[in-house]
Amino acid sequence: MRFGFRELVFILLLMAVPAAAYFFVFSPRNVQIAQMRDEIRIKRAKLEQLSQATASMKDLGAEIDRLTQAVKVFEQKLPAQREVEVLLNQATELAGKQRLAVKSLRTDKAVAAAQYSEQPIKMVIVGDFDGFYSFLLDLERLKRITRMNQMQLKRIQNDEGQMQAEITLSIFFDPSGDSGKNASPTPDADRKKGAL
Repeated sequence: MRFGFRELVFILLLMAVPAAAYFFVFSPRNVQIAQMRDEIRIKRAKLEQLSQATASMKDLGAEIDRLTQAVKVFEQKLPAQREVEVLLNQATELAGKQRLAVKSLRTDKAVAAAQYSEQPIKMVIVGDFDGFYSFLLDLERLKRITRMNQMQLKRIQNDEGQMQAEITLSIFFDPSGDSGKNASPTPDADRKKGAL
């Protein structure tokens, strides 16, 4: 058998056919298969998320009811604008109960928010530190929502245990006044309304 140029070209062509098939057919097909597997994996993950969301949908109605009740409870803690004075009286009464003297009481302009308004009140209180601490605890136990934004304590010279406190107290209220009608007032508030 004679091995010449034609045979060499034929053998090279025979070897080029599988190489060309790999580069032009099998390699692109493998890339497509890998992409399809990635898409399948992503779609399965989305289906798993969807099935988990669907499982929690059964409890969604109960969760909405629970959150609605929580919002109602907080709305009941917002007094109507007309009840802010009652809360001021409660704060000064709590101070008097702890033998503290309220030297000054000044309200600033109310700050409006989405569903409520905030009434800042600046108070200067003088008295015993232990009484002031008890006043803060009593203030925290009030049924309505209040917040203390600022507090400065000064020791009164030559008087052991006596101090002066400058506090900014914020009372939150419903500017429309609707929550006060729906809310069940505290017995203290009823008693004070009768006294006013």
